[in-house]
Amino acid sequence: MIAGMVTSGITSAAGAPTADGEPAQIYGQHLMLRLRDIERLDSLNAASDINGFLIDLVHSVGMRILDGPRVSTEHGDADHFGHSGIVLLYESHAAVHTYPRRRELFLDLFSCKPFGAEDVLGVCRRWFGGSTVSERTMLDRGLHWNAPAEAHLSHWLDRR
Repeated sequence: MIAGMVTSGITSAAGAPTADGEPAQIYGQHLMLRLRDIERLDSLNAASDINGFLIDLVHSVGMRILDGPRVSTEHGDADHFGHSGIVLLYESHAAVHTYPRRRELFLDLFSCKPFGAEDVLGVCRRWFGGSTVSERTMLDRGLHWNAPAEAHLSHWLDRR
């Protein structure tokens, strides 16, 4: 079960006014998660499962694989042992770093195609069972993507 979620650093400037009063456009979304107390240690500790997880994640949110996934293993101490995987997408990338001895993972998904954080968490539950979301950050990236920067400079300066 996902419980005890700590939301940190959520930034969303979508909707910030443009020079003509219209909502600002963004290039894409960037989701960063940290899951702990992961139930299915077997999946967290298997490089082949990390590979399958990345493929399932990408397809579940309607994205397309450009290259990968590629999964490698870090044979370090208890705090660093784990598997890291990345998949390049036509829409951007997804990366995961697992720490089986800590029952934790970090997940990073960036895409120019909109996606739902709850859909991503659903794929995590399917592969890793219950967990606690200890960090969850969703950012809007590429603010003012299709607009001249000068038109948004005063709004940006006001936010600083």
